[in-house]
Amino acid sequence: MNTKERILNISLELFAQKGFSGVSVRDIASAVGVRESALYKHFKNKQDILDSIMVIMKERIELVYQENEVPEVITEDVVQAYKELSLEKLCEISWNLFSLFTKDPLVSNFRRLLMREQFGNEQVARQYGESYLLGVVHKQSKTFAKLVEGKLFREENPEIIALQFYGPILLLFQQYDCNPENEDQIKGYLNEHIRVFGKNYSR
Repeated sequence: MNTKERILNISLELFAQKGFSGVSVRDIASAVGVRESALYKHFKNKQDILDSIMVIMKERIELVYQENEVPEVITEDVVQAYKELSLEKLCEISWNLFSLFTKDPLVSNFRRLLMREQFGNEQVARQYGESYLLGVVHKQSKTFAKLVEGKLFREENPEIIALQFYGPILLLFQQYDCNPENEDQIKGYLNEHIRVFGKNYSR
């Protein structure tokens, strides 16, 4: 890991712990083990570090979606992809993504940073909404609209379907943050949620 990457990783960890406004450039330089002048060789200021983190994390999350073969990311024929997807495989994909957002140090710190800073930073609030709130619902609603149109799901408002799918998962994120030792129980809830959701909406 080079110095620039270390600056980004350690900054993200500090921002998640103390908040963006609670961390100074001096704090970051000290934690990385470099002089402030060395940090400015890579970034203009603290905001530049945050902006870089935003871009990198968005790319990282998109890559993980591709690696886990999420149908709407890897193919345009979403209906056929979901027809061929077993419940077991869907649960596996869902848990892999859930684990990324809760256990991967970088991604989980990014999520905590967004949650912490959403009320005092408009840029972060927009990113949090896009990455974890209604932005997710909007993206998922497009998939559900295709499943409804393809007669795989029964006729309902795709936005409401997406809300009913994602809402419990967002709750499980919070539950994991509070009680990571209950991982097996949370995984069971997630799998059962997916099973019941599919049963309720599938034709």
